[in-house]
Amino acid sequence: MEGRTSSASHWNGVYRMNKRESLGWFAPSLDTSLSLIQAYSNDLDSSILDIGGGSSSLVDDLLARGFSDLSVLDISQIALDDTRSRLGATADAIDLICADIRSPSLNLNEAMVWHDRAVFHFLWTPEELASYRSLLLQTLAPGGKVILGVFSENAPPKCFGLPVNRHSLKSLLAVFGDRFTCMDWLTEIHITPGGVEQEYLYSVWQIQD
Repeated sequence: MEGRTSSASHWNGVYRMNKRESLGWFAPSLDTSLSLIQAYSNDLDSSILDIGGGSSSLVDDLLARGFSDLSVLDISQIALDDTRSRLGATADAIDLICADIRSPSLNLNEAMVWHDRAVFHFLWTPEELASYRSLLLQTLAPGGKVILGVFSENAPPKCFGLPVNRHSLKSLLAVFGDRFTCMDWLTEIHITPGGVEQEYLYSVWQIQD
């Protein structure tokens, strides 16, 4: 798996060497994620966990819309420090978690919404995918939703030097289908700051009671 595995040192290097606004996944506002969270979360008190949120502006926009129970998990402490610095005192109300989602000992607080626009498409092995799914089942509250944004089959094959595991709805169903119901899906063309088109596949899943 050499050459495929993301690590804290890799992503700390990415954030250390690049301004947030120049990163390929950057957007001033993640409008699709925001609209899906607002459509499928129960209320403003819903606990929302942003996987791989790093220095993303999503948490800023959620706070501005009145959501109050927010957590951001990222493998890069540098990215989380950037978010803390950007938000100032407001960051004290957010749980910023530096961790590797693949860690078998990882325990997270219960969440009603699990959002991931950054991590899932970097997972390759059956063990990584099974571990991710297991953590979902452990973390999601009854009736909880998963909002997933992944590189589609039409997206570029790499992101910041790492191969990307591009997905279709069929491949996602193979991972989530037997314990989760797909409630919605759509595609979106994201234009990177460098002008490259990346097609994202967004899907919404609900855990079955």
